[in-house]
Amino acid sequence: MVNPRQVVRAVFLGLLLPVFSLLSMSLISVPAAYGQDFVLTPSALTPSAVDSGVSASATISVQPVNPMSAPTVSLSCSVAPVETNGPICGIPSSVVAPATPALTVTTNGAPQISYTITVTGTDGTGTQSVNFALTVVDVAPDYTITVTTAVTPNTVNAGSGASGIVTLTPVNGYTGEVTLSCSMVTPPVIPAPQCSFSPPSVAIMTSSGAPTAAITINTAGPATQLRSPRIFYALWFLLPGLALAGLGSTRDRGRKLLGWLLLMTLAAGVLLLPACGNSTPTQTTTGVNNGTTPNNTYTFTVTGADANGLAPSNTLPTVTLTVTGG
Repeated sequence: MVNPRQVVRAVFLGLLLPVFSLLSMSLISVPAAYGQDFVLTPSALTPSAVDSGVSASATISVQPVNPMSAPTVSLSCSVAPVETNGPICGIPSSVVAPATPALTVTTNGAPQISYTITVTGTDGTGTQSVNFALTVVDVAPDYTITVTTAVTPNTVNAGSGASGIVTLTPVNGYTGEVTLSCSMVTPPVIPAPQCSFSPPSVAIMTSSGAPTAAITINTAGPATQLRSPRIFYALWFLLPGLALAGLGSTRDRGRKLLGWLLLMTLAAGVLLLPACGNSTPTQTTTGVNNGTTPNNTYTFTVTGADANGLAPSNTLPTVTLTVTGG
């Protein structure tokens, strides 16, 4: 016999199953936020402050709320406040989630104020917006110095040299004449290696691009000076004796006076001999290491300054040289 209660229970459960299925599907499709089935997550706008004419960029992650879905999301961007020649933003018109579209903002001629860039995503279930802050600032004209060719050879004997190339690049329309120099040589020694530039001053003009100059590093090697041989001194001392012998052999007073004059001249020459150098090679003694650049690896910091004392805006570049055989 069929139990009526069991029949009613089975019918009731059969009716509940479709209802539970519909409810579960509805819960899965309910968006986590803003009423849409996608979420926008922005990265930072880089850089957030730019000179007029410089661009900034960011990325936006477009993710579906339901991992099993792939909604098509329409994208747009806008800039506020709206200014004449204000920044212009660009982004793909639509993406299929998941996706990471790129946002670009150009600022050609944009007034120097702060702007808000808004990116909006829309599909059939809802809309979400994210904002970015951008400031257009006044960047003064400047220049940079870089070492584009390292000095070669990088290892030299004391007394030899090496050369390389530095490049000066204008920034924000800079023009002017920059005098180059090495602001520091490490480690400090005597005599220190010397740097020079050719040309020593470089004219930077907007139309000429990035001019270059050659940097040359010179080192001090063994030096010689001349001294007279000692035998030469002995010959000088014979001359006064010969002069005296001549004086004793003449009876003419005029010739005697001439002889005495000659003797005095010879005596003066003998007294001045120590001031002469000698021909024996010898190293100079100014500084350490007898006037030769000591063996070491030296670092030179390159800098510059224009007529107003303006230095490069970048981190000062360096060149290195190793000295051996000193």
